[in-house]
Amino acid sequence: MEKPTCTTDIESPTSEGIKSLRILCFGDSLTAGYSSWGHSHYPYAAQIRQELRKAFPATEAHEVWAVALATGANVLALSVLEAQYTVGDVVQRRNDLNEMIAQHSDDRWHYMDLRAAVPYFDMSDFLRERIWDDGLHLTMAGYEMMGQAIAAKLIELLQVSEKPVHTDGKTV
Repeated sequence: MEKPTCTTDIESPTSEGIKSLRILCFGDSLTAGYSSWGHSHYPYAAQIRQELRKAFPATEAHEVWAVALATGANVLALSVLEAQYTVGDVVQRRNDLNEMIAQHSDDRWHYMDLRAAVPYFDMSDFLRERIWDDGLHLTMAGYEMMGQAIAAKLIELLQVSEKPVHTDGKTV
């Protein structure tokens, strides 16, 4: 089975040359946008791309499927989503993992609590039915919600930094 990844390259011509941004969405069935018991796939990266195009209209996006992680890359780490299933110690293990991700500290490490953006338990039954597919995966509307939330965080981070970071002469 192919590992789900989706990357987006965004390039914008500027007076200083080409400004580029590479985003790697790496993960499992949630990254692939698994929905309707596998009959449908709607990766949230599509929504991230759409939101970034709105925020940075002079950019052109290109999909690539294999991206080597460059030294010096910025990382946006996401918490693991809640799920309907609470069997055994799964909730404690997920909470421990999320705490470890949140507590990690590095100059180029950024954290986003995706659980807060796309909750399972803290939403109305009506909204949960619209957003969540099978208690673990999302519907198309759920993946759009996820993509919008991640894009908003990326836009926030990109607007803070006026210039791309350069390592070894390459834009990261």
